[in-house]
Amino acid sequence: MKKKRFCLCLAAAAMFGLYGCSSQSEPPVTIAVVTDGGNVDDLAINQTIWQAVQSYGDASGENTGYYIPSGDGSAACSEAIDEAVEKGAEVVICYGDAAGTAVYEAQREYRSVRFLVFDAEPHAEGSEKVRMRGNTRCILFDREQAGFLAGYAAAKEGYTSLAYYGGAEEDRAKEYGAGFLEGLQQAAAEMSLADGSIQVQYEERGTDAVSPDFMNAVEQEYQDGCQAIFTDGGGFEPIIRRSAEIVGGKVLGVVTDESQKSTTVVISAENKYEEILNQELEKIAEDDFDGGKIKILGVKEGGVGLTTDTSQMQNFSEEQYQQITERIQKGEVSFPGAQILENIDDLNCLQIYTAE
Repeated sequence: MKKKRFCLCLAAAAMFGLYGCSSQSEPPVTIAVVTDGGNVDDLAINQTIWQAVQSYGDASGENTGYYIPSGDGSAACSEAIDEAVEKGAEVVICYGDAAGTAVYEAQREYRSVRFLVFDAEPHAEGSEKVRMRGNTRCILFDREQAGFLAGYAAAKEGYTSLAYYGGAEEDRAKEYGAGFLEGLQQAAAEMSLADGSIQVQYEERGTDAVSPDFMNAVEQEYQDGCQAIFTDGGGFEPIIRRSAEIVGGKVLGVVTDESQKSTTVVISAENKYEEILNQELEKIAEDDFDGGKIKILGVKEGGVGLTTDTSQMQNFSEEQYQQITERIQKGEVSFPGAQILENIDDLNCLQIYTAE
């Protein structure tokens, strides 16, 4: 089957202007990335997705480009999508909540364009009701399983004093947090640790805001004996890394491989954007776009995993990682969800402290 040409758009918003990577003298961009407002060298999701698209374009011969929204919100994201489509986009791939709102309208306006949305679902402004059309496909990553892997690795490494901070988005904070505790408990039980052997300071902050007081609190956490901190990837995460650098603590990364951001990151529970993007782009090129669906990808689907290739852990081994992922794939590990937070007595190997 002859492969079709198409365009990719990753969307959201921020403070940068709208840019295209092609000029009038160049062929139309057929794979375009619209960032979440940040640059494509941010050592985070924008860079991960852009590099994956570039690599795919180099291999397939498709022309690639990226666009940066001019403001913070769905309106700027919509403008970026419009720009991409005007320049030849046949497929638009978006990222983040602003993209979800923008695609809600764009999927109807551009019915011949295919939309691949990461970490969001199409919904109207101010509404939580999801509206999927046949030209849209949403990819979500299993946060609970990602958190589980981070906790499991931490316990196997031998950490017995840890902390978790969740941010502004309640569901995100609970899913990563619950998974983290489940992973700690699973590993501790396998090692036959006594009740309360692992201490965990657990806090859902309800905000991504940062302040000198928060940084001081994190530094004090490390100084009081906390060996490593895991977060849900909220906007305060750089403060965690900076505090770890100052006092010699460790960080468990999340969402992308954060080893490039700080030497304090010992391992990351990452979403496999590159692998999933390659799969989705190949399907689109082969006219096998499975639209109108929302997919949640966990370990079994290859959606989340640990960055063992850049790991600094000394005791948690590749063999242990393979063993636990195989068990997850076989359905031998249960994931009760956020309800575990209401039944912390079941986590008998952990001593959990919560913020008052």
